[in-house]
Amino acid sequence: MTIRSTNKNKKVNSKIGERVKAMAKELFFSHGLKSVSMDDLARLSGVSKKTIYQYYEDKEVLVHAVVNDLIQLHERLFNTYQSIAKDAIDEAITMDTRLFGLWTDIRPGFFYEVKKFFPDAWLELEYYSLKMRNVIIENLERGRKEGLYRNDINIVLIAELRIYQLTNLLRSKFVTTQKMSTNHLVRELVILYLQSITTEKGKSIIANYFKKENE
Repeated sequence: MTIRSTNKNKKVNSKIGERVKAMAKELFFSHGLKSVSMDDLARLSGVSKKTIYQYYEDKEVLVHAVVNDLIQLHERLFNTYQSIAKDAIDEAITMDTRLFGLWTDIRPGFFYEVKKFFPDAWLELEYYSLKMRNVIIENLERGRKEGLYRNDINIVLIAELRIYQLTNLLRSKFVTTQKMSTNHLVRELVILYLQSITTEKGKSIIANYFKKENE
């Protein structure tokens, strides 16, 4: 009987920890990190601040957990999409237009505050950006083998420029004179990116891809 009771309590406790983290994500992503206190989180989660500290030693640990969840979700979805991509162009378009949406719903100031006030969590994001750089390199190599990307491109330089372009979209001061949604902007940028590196065969695939999407 004691063992069953203990297991049940662990499940309940785990649910409480997850509920706190889910509420933290909602608040951090929409309002930023500094404007949300642990008192706010306790009140909106329906648990005491003392209970929160049983799962997350301090706010830094909680922020790290939220960032790690975001990274894991992105990586999990990317691996799924990568495994079913028909070719390098399909993979690149999916990576940018679908997966980038995970980040665009987050208040841009969130990333600035992570970098300024939570260095351990920021290192996780920096490390993940390096992984994404390698993913872009793999995509560029795949595209060349498939005859979709030009052979004369500088793969490493292009991968670094692409990461820089995408990460800057997350900054609050990114400005465009055209009034469009972030998703529309990302789509325009991926078309521009692909047009600059593709062969005639690749350009034909791009045209067909978006033609089918618009039908």
